[in-house]
Amino acid sequence: MEPPIPCQDAGRSGILSNGWHVLIVSDGAGSSSHSHIASDFCVSRLHTLLEEADLTTVSTAVEADMLTSEDWHRWIVALFGQTREGLLRMGEAHGYRPEQLHCTLLLVIRTPRAFLCAHVGDGRAGYFDGSPKPLMVPFMTFTAGATYFLVKEGWDLVFRASVNKPERPAELAYYFVSTDGCQNYIIDHTRKGPKTGMYDDILGDEAFYDFNMPYHPFFQGLILSLTEVDTQEQINERLQRLVATGVYVCNGEEKELKSISDLALDDDKTLLFAFKHS
Repeated sequence: MEPPIPCQDAGRSGILSNGWHVLIVSDGAGSSSHSHIASDFCVSRLHTLLEEADLTTVSTAVEADMLTSEDWHRWIVALFGQTREGLLRMGEAHGYRPEQLHCTLLLVIRTPRAFLCAHVGDGRAGYFDGSPKPLMVPFMTFTAGATYFLVKEGWDLVFRASVNKPERPAELAYYFVSTDGCQNYIIDHTRKGPKTGMYDDILGDEAFYDFNMPYHPFFQGLILSLTEVDTQEQINERLQRLVATGVYVCNGEEKELKSISDLALDDDKTLLFAFKHS
C-alpha cells in the first residue's frame, strides 16, 4: 500500500521576548516532493531567527509610531533571506534539489500598535476591529499554479512586507493567517475587489486580484464555538477539527460545513487564529 501523502502545510505561533505575538504559516507545493520538509523547516527557522534577532530598532520605531512599511521591509527581508539560505543548505546536505523544496512563507506579528506582516507567495491574513480588513495581498490569487516560492530565484522581487495599523485598536476582536487551502470559506466571495496594484511592477496587466476581505460571519461562528470551552487544549481541538474535517460544534450540535469538507476542495488547510476570549 502506498503511504499517505504527508501534509505539506506547516504553522507555528509564539510570543517573542518583548511580548509580541507571532503567527507563521508555510504551504508546500503538491508537485514538489519534499515540500513538507521545506515548509516545516521554514516556519521553525523564521521563528528562531525572530527570537534571536535584536528587535530594539524595530520596537523603538513601533512604540514611537514611526515604523514605515519601507523600513519594516528592509529589516524583515533579511530574515526571510536567511531562512531561504538555511533551507538551501539543509537541502544540499540531504541531497534535495531546490525544486523539491517549493513552499510559500507568511508572517504576521501583532504589536501593541500595529501588525507587522511579510510574505512570499499566496495565502491569507486579516483582522477585525469593528470591520474586517486584510493584512496582506496574496500573490496571484485563484490562479492555479501561479504562486511563488521562497526557494526560487527572484523571490525578493515577489516578497512583500507591510505595517498595518488598526483604525479602532480597542475593538480588535481577532486576527489570523492561513494557507490558501482555507480561502474558500474565510474570504468574502460575495463581492469583487478593485485592482490593488500590489504586483503590477512585476506582472503588469497579468496580475490578478480579488476582494481579499475576511468573511466575518465565519469568524463570528468560530468564536462562538471556541468560547464554549474552557481550556486551550479544547479550543485547539475544535479549531483543528473544523479546519481538517469541516465539522463545526456549537450549542451541543455538530454541523458539517460543506464548503470545507467538499472533497473537490481537498487541499491542506492551516489556520492560525487569535481572538479575544472574554
